Amino acid sequence: MVIAVFCLPGRMFGEAGSSVLPVADRLDSLGEYAADVRYAVSLPMVEDDVVYTLRLATSPEPSDRLLGTDYLIEWQLPVESGTSEGFTAYFDGHHYRYRDHRLQENHFLWDSIPFNTSSGGIQRNGQFVDLLPFSLAAQLRGMATDSTYTLAFSEGTAEGCRADIIRATRRINGLESQQMEMAFDHSSGKPLKLSVLYNPGLLGEQEVNATYSYSPVPGIEAISSEESLMARYPEVFEKYRVSNYTVENLRGLPLPGFALLTTTRERHLHNKGDRFASPTIIAVLDPDVASAASTIATLRGTIDKLPRQTGLLMMFTSNDIDRIEPLTGEIRPGEVAITSARPFIRDCGINAYPTLILCNSDGTVADVILGSSASLADDLLQSGALLK
Repeated sequence: MVIAVFCLPGRMFGEAGSSVLPVADRLDSLGEYAADVRYAVSLPMVEDDVVYTLRLATSPEPSDRLLGTDYLIEWQLPVESGTSEGFTAYFDGHHYRYRDHRLQENHFLWDSIPFNTSSGGIQRNGQFVDLLPFSLAAQLRGMATDSTYTLAFSEGTAEGCRADIIRATRRINGLESQQMEMAFDHSSGKPLKLSVLYNPGLLGEQEVNATYSYSPVPGIEAISSEESLMARYPEVFEKYRVSNYTVENLRGLPLPGFALLTTTRERHLHNKGDRFASPTIIAVLDPDVASAASTIATLRGTIDKLPRQTGLLMMFTSNDIDRIEPLTGEIRPGEVAITSARPFIRDCGINAYPTLILCNSDGTVADVILGSSASLADDLLQSGALLK
């Protein structure tokens, strides 16, 4: 599938041309935006295209320093058993994605790391996010300053509209790796069509075509609160959410019981209602999360400052001792390292790592801290000092 356009003579330029940046500026100034999109993926060895039906919506949110835009993306894909569907939503430091009967969520206040990656954060990446106006604008600016791209700008027609058309060719080490054509409505600046050919002429060639539609008016708008998102997808939140609200609701209640193996293959038992020998902090950790080691160091440094002797249970999602022991180092007096903590994680409703559960000596939960942040040491010291 190739986008058909009829163009006036274009202007070629190897470096950034003055015609591309105004298109990016207009994309960033669209304001409230919604579109239906037909998104087709063509592979040389597959007879039929893989065709998604999308609905996109964005809304500017200048107060949000992580992105400055709320968005909602809904998608559907025909499969043998019927229709696969899902959505991705972002607003104010909250990111949700649903597919295959699983709702995953990230919250900046729980764990800031996914929002601050070198690739721009989870809010700027993910399936179909690159079709949104702010993402297209960033792509155009990036190409305009990237010497591996050769760009051409022209005016023509696309989807029956007068259009600004940008063609791009990318060469890396002398080989053509990508051909791209992007068409934008000349009057409104809205995207009309995108076509990208990856690895042209090679065995791994793949073509992607996206066609935008604005009539009839798409029945979607960006979401700015979890309440609105839950109202739009009540069944998803009811049946498929793996939520941390359960663990937060443990405050003031007895810690759930568990019987789990330590890294020395001993069984560590705690019955619901049992007392601890001293106030105890339970750290639920995933070895694959980059902050695991720094979290342990922060916990130990904070415990050393607390007015009362305080125990530390490090519970890991994994049973791979070779991955766990380099994180814990030598186990100190009052510490226990536990493997395969999934049953406890399930019973507590934990879905963010690290999750820190601060318990009084009587076995009740005094506080819960979710995720890693710059203020973790201060938060721990403040809550830990109140343990009894």
